[in-house]
Amino acid sequence: MRLVHLSDFHFDGSAELRAALDRLVDVAIAADPDLVVVTGDLSAGGRPTELDAVATALDRFGPIPRVVLPGNRDLVQSAGPPGEARTLPPDSDLDYFLALEPALAVGFGFDEAADGEAGAPDLATAFERRFGPLEPTFAGQSLHVVTVNSTPRLRSASLERAAGRIRRAQAGAFRVLALHHGLLPVPGRKLRDGDLSHRAGDVLALLVDLEVDLALHGHIHRAHAWEIAAGNHRLVVSSAGALVNDGRRDASFNEIVIEGGRLEVWRRSVATGRSTLLYEGDRSPAR
Repeated sequence: MRLVHLSDFHFDGSAELRAALDRLVDVAIAADPDLVVVTGDLSAGGRPTELDAVATALDRFGPIPRVVLPGNRDLVQSAGPPGEARTLPPDSDLDYFLALEPALAVGFGFDEAADGEAGAPDLATAFERRFGPLEPTFAGQSLHVVTVNSTPRLRSASLERAAGRIRRAQAGAFRVLALHHGLLPVPGRKLRDGDLSHRAGDVLALLVDLEVDLALHGHIHRAHAWEIAAGNHRLVVSSAGALVNDGRRDASFNEIVIEGGRLEVWRRSVATGRSTLLYEGDRSPAR
């Protein structure tokens, strides 16, 4: 299986970003992927014209399946330069749950946001009309991808749904969870408030307990891969680069190859098409 992991287009309608988005899709199509995963911030501000242009660009993948989830820019009215983060509350109520019964139930009792939360209903509907559900799933025989919506925060209901969908993966399938906000810091990037999910540590523990093989996220605008381990299970956490140039590195996306017992994560430059290996190793022990 070959995946391309795209993220953080911040498309604003400009000719520069339109050309860059077209180039990114060209390079990604040339990789001949089996699945396209897009982890949010498709638009600069969730405007219909921005979303329409991105939808048209992604339609060029044709019959290749796509898993597209929103970022904060797509669901919350935003302004300011790319990379500006929205502060998220630091509360976490997963610790108690994980200490008692890891990954067996997800009854967190978290106080969910009201329906009228800023930007949620209208922008979410606009996104769904163009890209489908906010938390899509790809369920294949050898690959199982589950997503959670981390905007404006990672909610209990989302984690509960994700845990249930992960458990329904076919025996032996490679398990992937994708979200927009980060789970681990990335070298070379000074963290801003809101860069990482406010439940990052708890979510990582949950994913290891659920024997997820790979976690994908965007938002930080740096391509990187970490491997963490707990007990007998190893989890790879991979962050994608961005289409917008953050002043340090050129635009990029990640290419992920799952073959036999091996996992490889490559950073691919949009400008040159050249690849840089970020991670290679054996997958987690067979379940």
